Amino acid sequence: MLESEKLAIAAHLHVVMRRKMGRVTDVEWLVRSPEYAREIIRVALAEVAHPELVEWGQRFLAAMFPPPAEARAVPARAMAERHTPSGFGESRFGRSTNAPTAPPPARYVGRLR
Repeated sequence: MLESEKLAIAAHLHVVMRRKMGRVTDVEWLVRSPEYAREIIRVALAEVAHPELVEWGQRFLAAMFPPPAEARAVPARAMAERHTPSGFGESRFGRSTNAPTAPPPARYVGRLR
């Protein structure tokens, strides 16, 4: 996740905490320090009386500490079915039926003046 996205979620969490609990946080430090982020997330998730605060706490938790790669890994078979070897998905427009059958004739390119 981009740093700016983490910062935006932290800012939302800061505003909700200030409105609901009167707690002021340092948004920049919240994104930079994992220890501080864990503590603020713990406080936000403990406030079950404020569902909006719990929601933003969960969002920030997912942004700062995503699950390990094996927990979110897509099975190789599903990945192979979805993507071509180049990494791009199949075109939703299908294959072209009017593909050229013969190469175009060679064109004479003269010299530069």
